[in-house]
Amino acid sequence: MFASMFMGLVLTLTVWLMTWSAICGFFVALNILVGIKRLRLTGEYGRMAGIALDRRRLQDFDRRFLFWWTMFSLGIGVENFLLVAKTTEPADWTLASGVTIGFTVAFASRNAGRLKLFLAQVFSMCAPMIVAYAVFPVKNGVVYAGLLCGLLVVAILLGFSAHDQIVELYRANLKTRQMALNDMLTGLMNRFAFTEALEREIERCGLGSREAFSLIVVDLDRFKEINDMLGHNAGDAVIVEMAARLRRVIDGDDVVARLGGDEFVVLSRERRREWPQEASALAERIVVALREPAVIDASSIPISASLGVAHYPDHGVAATELMKKVDIALYEAKREGRNRAAIFDSSMQARFNEERVMELEIETAIARDEFEPWFQPIGNIETGQIVGYEALARWPHPVRGMISPGKFIPSAEQTGAIVHIGEQILQKACAAAAAWPDPIYVSVNLSPVQFRQTSRLVASVREALARSGLPPRRLTLEITESLMMEDTAETRAAIAEFDQMGISVSLDDFGAGYSSLSYIHSYPFSKIKIDKTFIDNIESERESIAIVSAVRVLAEKLDMELIAEGVETLRQHLALRQLGVTRAQGYYYGKPVPQAEAAVAVRHLAAG
Repeated sequence: MFASMFMGLVLTLTVWLMTWSAICGFFVALNILVGIKRLRLTGEYGRMAGIALDRRRLQDFDRRFLFWWTMFSLGIGVENFLLVAKTTEPADWTLASGVTIGFTVAFASRNAGRLKLFLAQVFSMCAPMIVAYAVFPVKNGVVYAGLLCGLLVVAILLGFSAHDQIVELYRANLKTRQMALNDMLTGLMNRFAFTEALEREIERCGLGSREAFSLIVVDLDRFKEINDMLGHNAGDAVIVEMAARLRRVIDGDDVVARLGGDEFVVLSRERRREWPQEASALAERIVVALREPAVIDASSIPISASLGVAHYPDHGVAATELMKKVDIALYEAKREGRNRAAIFDSSMQARFNEERVMELEIETAIARDEFEPWFQPIGNIETGQIVGYEALARWPHPVRGMISPGKFIPSAEQTGAIVHIGEQILQKACAAAAAWPDPIYVSVNLSPVQFRQTSRLVASVREALARSGLPPRRLTLEITESLMMEDTAETRAAIAEFDQMGISVSLDDFGAGYSSLSYIHSYPFSKIKIDKTFIDNIESERESIAIVSAVRVLAEKLDMELIAEGVETLRQHLALRQLGVTRAQGYYYGKPVPQAEAAVAVRHLAAG
């Protein structure tokens, strides 16, 4: 470009000096102006390179680019026209013809990829010379005009041929790039392409103080359950459906990408004064759109999504910082119950940091074997005797004191550390119970996370019994109803194996969540623990009395032991006894105590 500008300016100056024509002087000034505009456009192009621009801005730049590049070639063409018109020297004609031929060939080779620009330049360059040779009294002018017409035709043919080859090459490169930058399943941007787009958007927003955008990370809730229960083909179909819904919800200038698995991200452009109303409205539309069940192979699959939202520049000006903040907001949305959106704020950062510290301390505590079981008695309502103990995980932190299970168990389940904690509690609980007199049993809770590694779980139970010498019939394993939502063949096989070993399996918190009589029928439960919500008002609430009575009859018919949880008062104790419930647990019978205190209580029981 610089070489062509220099040659064009030299030519126009030469013609002006040779003719001292006012018109030539005008075109000298015009060429200087065109050169300045081309330099500015080139600089603007350099600043825009790699920045994500909207279509209107690109079209505006393209129009200006076409106009000024055509003005450059037209200026040279008119100068050549004037040179032929003002002089009679063959050498001047040769100069004008050579410049026309040289620039025409250059345009054909350089700009054939942009057909509109190429045609505008070769016509504006050649047409004035053809007219000049045909109109002015130039020796052999008609021949020269014919030769230039032939050159124009050849240049156009070569240009069209080169254009076709360039377009074909471009399409091949575009396809290769799309394969590298697009998610093959959904056709959306992949993580790598989105990272590039995010960096470009940050650079674009840096060009003007009013530019801003929001990041919204979308994560499908419990997607693993869909894959486990229905298969990966159904899971893929759900992902494709979710991608289509996201495309329909977002605005035309927004960007949506699939980061991987069941995680998507939306980049929503907006003005800073519109934050956070616009981002909140979009996030809510996404939550609603993804809340509708997906129909896959004539089956309706319930789905939902959790969203995290962060804003540029309020929450960060670097890509890594923004992605970190939006992930924290997503974590908060899931922590608050899923199926919702959460906008990042500083309090989330503090909670997130606290939980990260908790995770690290849990790892350290596992390595130091700090977790221990505390034992809460399970009593016989009729006799008042202790029939067993439930082992509850406790964490006596060496610095912070006793940490509530409500704080460390959710974190441990989130990270998978509950598998190690559960194994340690099981080993210690079995060892403690082995020293108790027969038939007092110990009941140990199992987390649904442990059932994701069923072979390891079964092996850990066998090892705990073998090391402690505890008879399997004096061990009860408690599972919650939430595990039933992950009703897999592996889960069924593990529970069946526990039953074959002679271990009692108890359904915990019955009625608290996903209650279904099919669970009781499908699994070899020997005990049912009815949730404390039905016990709280058992002495006065007709509905609670009816439910407990019905469950007692059901348990009796199925030869299962019914245990009432959360018994705290004498009135509750008496009401349960009147209903025929024979087993209960709660503060009325005793709070959880360390192993040593439980051992003392058992010795007193045996002595009595």
